[in-house]
Amino acid sequence: MMNTSKAIITLIRLPNLVFIFLTQLLVYYFIIQPAVVATGKVPTLHPVYALILSFSTVLIATAGYMINDYFDIGIDAINKPDRVTIEKIFKRRTIIFWHVLLNIIGLALASYIAFQILLLRFALIQLLCIVLLVFYSTTFKRKLIIGNFVISILSALTLVTMAVYEPNFELFNIHFKHSKLLWMYVCFSFLITFIREVIKDIEDVKGDTVQNCQTIPLVWGILTAKKISYFLLLLLAVLLVVMDIYFFSFNKVLVFFLSVSVLLFILLISRKIFKATISIEFHQISTYIKVVTLFGILSMILI
Repeated sequence: MMNTSKAIITLIRLPNLVFIFLTQLLVYYFIIQPAVVATGKVPTLHPVYALILSFSTVLIATAGYMINDYFDIGIDAINKPDRVTIEKIFKRRTIIFWHVLLNIIGLALASYIAFQILLLRFALIQLLCIVLLVFYSTTFKRKLIIGNFVISILSALTLVTMAVYEPNFELFNIHFKHSKLLWMYVCFSFLITFIREVIKDIEDVKGDTVQNCQTIPLVWGILTAKKISYFLLLLLAVLLVVMDIYFFSFNKVLVFFLSVSVLLFILLISRKIFKATISIEFHQISTYIKVVTLFGILSMILI
């Protein structure tokens, strides 16, 4: 039987939380801060504020994972019986309590930062994320494409949020080099997350069938789901080529890093998807996609 410590790590998806935290700090230190300094301005979002904002995101994400497992007990009991923690280790009311508390703290921290930079309305971003995560768990996850889209948007928002909280960062200026750079990463995040969500849907077909979920592989078939994955991987490869061209005069090391690590992994994933037939193989593909995501985000260090 799973012990309490392992159950907590499983419930809150600790590796994912570390990744979210790391992503936002990398965006701040390697894109936003250098961009603002390059314009001769002083960043409004102090490093301590950036740290608190990232922690706020982690708390809201934790609450999101908890409420997702709360509503997915039936599906997880079929697809991942060894990972079910609610009712086995944690009571339902305990999950709801922590879900509400973590959301309140996360929103309060974001509101504090928004107040400090005199832009309180920006805290609405965190509120939007909370609402989307709740509706994803209760409704959207079981709807065709909508669930995949919502999670991909939330993943992209992880990068955008930090830029929104820095008033001196020209997020929507298409002539601003760092702005274009950030949006490329946002597109990367959206595409790679959508691909992984489709693969996870194929992996979870058995449980989703019992729970009457309208996922892509159940409505359109596994073959179509695979074709959609191929198409999105192609778009991702095109995006990376564009990034390579853009970065060529910017940082040759980054070009090599992206080309070798990420593009080769995309080829590997495509081959694995073509051959995959059983749940465990699609789970392995999902893990490979996580590696691609990690390489892509870490490439910010080389900017």
